[in-house]
Amino acid sequence: MTTTLLIDADVLAYQSAFTAQANIQWKEDLWTVHTDLAIAKTWIVDRLETFKKRMKADDFILAISDKNNFRRKLNSEYKANRRSKFAPIGLDPIRAWLAEEYGTVIYPNLEADDVLAILATERPNRKDKRIIVSIDKDFKSVPCAFYDFNRGELHETTKEQADHYHLMQTLAGDPVDGYKGVPRIGVKSAEKLLDTHGATWDTVLNAYTKVGMTEQDALMNAWMAYLIRKDEYNNKQKQIKYLWMPSCFDEKQKRKYSHLIHQVTGDLDEDLSRQKPFDPISF
Repeated sequence: MTTTLLIDADVLAYQSAFTAQANIQWKEDLWTVHTDLAIAKTWIVDRLETFKKRMKADDFILAISDKNNFRRKLNSEYKANRRSKFAPIGLDPIRAWLAEEYGTVIYPNLEADDVLAILATERPNRKDKRIIVSIDKDFKSVPCAFYDFNRGELHETTKEQADHYHLMQTLAGDPVDGYKGVPRIGVKSAEKLLDTHGATWDTVLNAYTKVGMTEQDALMNAWMAYLIRKDEYNNKQKQIKYLWMPSCFDEKQKRKYSHLIHQVTGDLDEDLSRQKPFDPISF
């Protein structure tokens, strides 16, 4: 069986761009920022060869985020804190070089994380082994093999473990990504809740309602935390076919929320990269 690496090229592009960037002082009060793309390209080539060697891989696929993001249509606060941050100046040409040199996979309106999760979970009878390569802990919520190259750790996550991690994230939230979860509940207390009361939607919902939050609040955070898996996205139509729903929901509840989601996400043709956030979904 061959091994294919599914590589988070967003991370490669950012890290290489920062590596190649330098501040230069021309005179006392004159500073400029420069980047040497040759340094970035060499850094990326070395990384790719290292990944292949460590994972004994035969091939790799690079995924990059689309400029548009469906989560920002559902929740205007999603990653809102990142929009004003200074990106390295070589980022765009490095992404363009990656596309030209290796080919990159971009799905309209999805993040690279979603693309990788879809590729990792599609066609369970496929003939190659696939390993996601990234530094993003969110891949622990996907039933797949995941190599965290910052820590040098390979995780083989089952569906049960992935679903458990997703519920933990729904409780604890992720302030870096702009969804906060239940106040005063962090990762450790979320794990304790799920271990004590069961890794179920009832456990999650009880934690939210105890602090005066609603089921809609819990669902919104669950959708922000969830990475799209196989059969949940139509690439041709650029549509979310359906988003995660608690298994305890009956068909009426699922239809209700699916209808609301589709009203907001629709065909996803609008430009979501603009600075002004969209109004959040209204329940």
